[in-house]
Amino acid sequence: MLNKLIIRFNGRKIDELIISRDIFKIGRKLDNDLRLEDTTVSSHHAKLMMKPGGLFIQDCDSTNGTLVNGMLVSDKMLANGDVVVIGKYSITNEEIESEPATMEFDPTMQIGKKELDSVLSRLENAHITHSESSISIDKKTLNWIAQDANGVWWGFENKPVPGINGWIDGLDGTKILLKQEIAENDLWRDTLQRLA
Repeated sequence: MLNKLIIRFNGRKIDELIISRDIFKIGRKLDNDLRLEDTTVSSHHAKLMMKPGGLFIQDCDSTNGTLVNGMLVSDKMLANGDVVVIGKYSITNEEIESEPATMEFDPTMQIGKKELDSVLSRLENAHITHSESSISIDKKTLNWIAQDANGVWWGFENKPVPGINGWIDGLDGTKILLKQEIAENDLWRDTLQRLA
């Protein structure tokens, strides 16, 4: 039996994921397994733990507390369908038999080298405002590319980490929009590529 989490922000579904480790940290800081970006969420808000008997949630002395089905909890075993509320986020626990089958996905086919070179060459003389200074974008500035859940390709100076539905550069480096795809991409976490 696996546990799938369905994550909503202000009632709108923004992500879903399968718990794949024994301890799964939730909070606002970058070192969490699930990063919830809102001031209503503590830096290290709660953690999910696989124990004999099932999946447990434990509040980590958060400022606003952790609720399960509307009740404030400090440590509780989660049942199928339980709804955890952390700040403005709700997380529904769904027990599933096995991981859903996914199509073979090759992220390098989404934006090829020739297309990337073309996009980057158009950006070489462009200027963007970053950290209150104007800097020139060149191929050396972009070291990583990745697509977010909405189909948008981004270029990054520093290696980004996955947020709820897109990539975050915790070091506040350069981030620029490269290309807009037409369709949403549920497999966006697989698209991170290091540029040679």
